[in-house]
Amino acid sequence: MSLDKLDLMLIEELETDARQSVQTLASKLGMKRTTISYRLNRMTTQGILKIACVASADLLGFQFPLVIGINVSAGKTNAVADRLVRLPVVKVISLTAGRYSLMAWALLRDRSNLAQFIVENLADIPDITAVELFHSYKWIRDSWRYFKPKTEMSARYPMDSPDDLDLSIINSMQRDPRQPVSELAKKVGCGKSVAKTRLEKLLNDGLISFVSIIDSTALGFDIGVVILIKSKPANTSAVANELSIQSTVRHVSLITGQWQIFVMAQFEDTEYLHNFLSNKLISIPGIMEFEVIYLVKTLKFSMSFFG
Repeated sequence: MSLDKLDLMLIEELETDARQSVQTLASKLGMKRTTISYRLNRMTTQGILKIACVASADLLGFQFPLVIGINVSAGKTNAVADRLVRLPVVKVISLTAGRYSLMAWALLRDRSNLAQFIVENLADIPDITAVELFHSYKWIRDSWRYFKPKTEMSARYPMDSPDDLDLSIINSMQRDPRQPVSELAKKVGCGKSVAKTRLEKLLNDGLISFVSIIDSTALGFDIGVVILIKSKPANTSAVANELSIQSTVRHVSLITGQWQIFVMAQFEDTEYLHNFLSNKLISIPGIMEFEVIYLVKTLKFSMSFFG
C-alpha cells in the first residue's frame, strides 16, 4: 500500500501525540472525522500503523536487558524461533543474516536471573549451537519517530514505586492504548477521575509513553540492520552520542562484551547503507571496528511486561 500526503500528515501528528482523538486529528488536518477514522483503520488493519503504550523497563524493575545473538543447526531456525517466541521474557526476535542466525532481546529483573534464563530457557532449546549475550546497560537513544526523529531519553523518576492499580492501568493500556479513560476506569475498577489522575502521573513520571509504530517499509525504509561497534574506551560515549543524532539511526545502547555499542538503523536501499558505512561511520573518531547484521524478518515483537 502506498501512502499519500494525508496518510503521512496523520502519521506525523500521531508521532507528536499518539493518544489524540479522531476528532482532534480531523480538526488539525482540516478533514472530516469519518475520513480520518477510515485512514486510521486502513493503516492499522494493513499493519502499517500501530499505537502502543511503551513502559519504562527500568522503572518497572526490569533492570537487566539483554541482546542475544543465537546460532542454530542447519535447517532448525524456525524450530528454535518457535521455542523462543514462547518465552515471556523474550520480547523481540529477528531472523538475521550475518554473524547470527537469530537475534533476540530479553528483559530480566536483574543479573541474578541470568543463570536461570540460560540454564532453564536457552539450554533447554535443542539445536542452538552457540549463544552470545550482551548486557545493554545504558540506552542512549530509543526512537520510534520518523518525522521528528530526535527523541530524548531522559526519564523523570517518580518518588513512589508503582502500586497494583498503576500496574493494572499499564497492563490495560498496553492491551488497548487508545481506549478512553472511562473504559479504562471500568476495567481496572476505579473511578474515572482516579484513572485519569493515575494515567497522567504515569505519563509525567516517565513510566509510560504512547508511541506510533510504523512499518518502515511503507515509508521507503527497506533495509534494517544492526551495527555492532568496537570503540576506543575513552571515545565510547562520544561515539554513541554522535550516532544517536543520525536520522537513520533508531536505537543506540552501550553493551558489555566484545562490542561496546549496539545500533539499529534503517535505510532506503543498499546505496544509502553503503554511504552511511563508507562515509559517515568511518569518519566518527574512536571507532575501531564494526560489523553489520541484516534484519531479515521480525518474528516476535512485544511491549508487554505482563507475559
